[in-house]
Amino acid sequence: MYKFELSIQSAETYDHLLLMLEEAGAGSPPGRLYHVAYGPKDRLKVVDIWDTPPAIDRGQFQEFAETLVPALKELGIVLYEPDVHQVHTIIKSKRTATEPRRRLLVKFDPPGMTAAQCYQIAESLDEAGLGAPAERLYHVCYREGDELRIISVWEAEEALRAYFDQLVRTAVDLGLTEVAQTEPVIEEVYHIIDGSH
Repeated sequence: MYKFELSIQSAETYDHLLLMLEEAGAGSPPGRLYHVAYGPKDRLKVVDIWDTPPAIDRGQFQEFAETLVPALKELGIVLYEPDVHQVHTIIKSKRTATEPRRRLLVKFDPPGMTAAQCYQIAESLDEAGLGAPAERLYHVCYREGDELRIISVWEAEEALRAYFDQLVRTAVDLGLTEVAQTEPVIEEVYHIIDGSH
């Protein structure tokens, strides 16, 4: 997984970047599963999920970078060093969005969450019928050091809140106090590209 932070003066500049990449044939590069731009429109952040290591082995990410970097320079966009993390799990909604709606990106970073705890919580949520909510478009669990982190994209804030309320109750029942006390960070999504088809 690649997490980028871009210093962009306006959403229009980001839109122009997408147009430049599309015209160069790099709008949906092979190997990239998801692209989400989120946060304030004057300092957008980007999460790209790549099919790694195959995408890296085939040089797909490098080919994309050879188109991306000159476009960023031409537009005066500052690209900070990307954070690269190993993806642990990806869950995609079984449905596809039919109309543009308000979307939210959720970052959930409970300290010390292990893979075993993540599986325990996932099993309990499945048993409660909340394992794969239709309003959650993507769910990516990735490693940062020895800990797991979660990024998900939602179409409905009410469903998101219900899911996290159940997650907290589940964590309390399992004795995972730090997980239960961690508040998710929620930000507006500006743009999504789904290349997972």
